Amino acid sequence: MPETIEQGPRAGSHWPAEDETFADPTSGARVRRLTSYPEVGDYHLYFTEDGWYDDGRRLLFRSDRDGSRQLYSIDLESDLITQITDIEGFRGGTSIDHDAELVYFWVHDRLVSLDLRTLRVDGVHYEVPDGWNGGSLDVNADGSRLYVAIGEDVEVPERDDKLTGTFEAAPDTRILSAPTDGGEPERLREVDVWASSHVNASPTRPELFTYCEEGPWDAVENRIWSVNAETGETWKVREVPEAGGVGHEYWMRDGERIGYHGSLKDPQGRERVDDPDPFIGSSRYDDTDRRETALPDEVYALTHTHANSPELLVCDGTFEEVPHSLLYRWDDEAGEYEGPRILATHDWDHRGPHPHTRFSPDGSHVLFDSARYDGSSNLYLAEVPDFEELPEYESDRV
Repeated sequence: MPETIEQGPRAGSHWPAEDETFADPTSGARVRRLTSYPEVGDYHLYFTEDGWYDDGRRLLFRSDRDGSRQLYSIDLESDLITQITDIEGFRGGTSIDHDAELVYFWVHDRLVSLDLRTLRVDGVHYEVPDGWNGGSLDVNADGSRLYVAIGEDVEVPERDDKLTGTFEAAPDTRILSAPTDGGEPERLREVDVWASSHVNASPTRPELFTYCEEGPWDAVENRIWSVNAETGETWKVREVPEAGGVGHEYWMRDGERIGYHGSLKDPQGRERVDDPDPFIGSSRYDDTDRRETALPDEVYALTHTHANSPELLVCDGTFEEVPHSLLYRWDDEAGEYEGPRILATHDWDHRGPHPHTRFSPDGSHVLFDSARYDGSSNLYLAEVPDFEELPEYESDRV
C-alpha cells in the first residue's frame, strides 16, 4: 500500500455528452439516458446516497470505462462527463458531504476524503486494523463525523449464495464514529452478527443513523436498527412476523422518517409462496407513525424503493414480472396510497443491474440504472409527470 494517496493523471479528464432523450415506451414519460459508453458498466451511487452536488447541477456516478472502477460526474446542464478519481485501490463506499463538497470513500483499507472542486485528496480519516474489513460508511448531517462499520475478517463457508454464507459465518461488527477533523474514533456498537453492509446517517439529525443486521431477511433477528450516537439508545424499526422480512432501508429528506419495503411471507422469494403479502412504506426513526401499502404480489420483496417524503413513493418493480418503476401517491383525504402507476421501463432481468431507483432531491426526476440500451449498465433520468397522466399498473395475476 502506498504511503500517500494521490490522484493519477486521468483525474479531471472529460468525455463528451452521451445522453439521449426519448418517450418511455410504456408510460410516455420523458426519459433521458445519461450515459452510453460502449461495453462498460456505469452505475449511479447506491440508492441510499444522494449523488447530486454543486447545487444539483452535477451527478456523481461509478464507471469502469477507463479499465477500473472509479468515480465520475455528469454536468446535467452541459452533459459533459468528468473523471473525478484516478486512484489505485479505490474501493467505493461513497458518501457526500454536500455542504463542504467533499466525498468520502475507501482506498484499500483507508477512509479518505476528496474535494469535489479541486479533485485533490483532502485527508485520511481512518485506517482499518488488521483482522478487519472496511464496510459501509456515511457522513453525518453536520459533516463532523463519519459513521463507519468494520467487519471481522472471517472464513465464509460455501453456500448457494454469498448472503447465506456470510450470515452463517457471523463476523463480529463494530460501528464507529470517526471525527472528520482528526482524533480517535469512538466505538458506538459492537455486535456478534454481520452488520457492516448498510450504515445510513440521517440527513438532518447529526446524532442519528441506522444500521442493519444483514443476511436472509427471514433469518435475522431484526433487520433495521436506529441509533442515537449521543445517548447510545437503539431501537428496532419495523419488526415483522417470523416468516416475513423487511429491508433496503433509507432516510427520507426530513431526516426523521425511514423508508423500507418487505413481505409478510417469504420475503426474498426462497419458497415462492402464492401470497407473499409484499408492502412498501415508512415510519419515524423511533418506529412510530407507520404509513404502508401493499405491493403487487409478483414484486415479492425482490425490489428496492425510495421516497423523499411519504407523499410519493417509487418502487423498482422486479426482474421477474414487472419491468417498470412504479409510483404510489398518498391520498390525505382517504388516508391511504393510490397506485401503482407505471413511470419508466427498465427491462430489469437476472443478468442486468438492479435499477436502484431513487428520486432527485427536488422530486422532479427518478434516477435508475438499466442495461436495456446495449446490454451494459447505463444511467437514466425519468421526469415525473402528474400522477394522473401515468398509466395504471395492472397485474396479470388473478
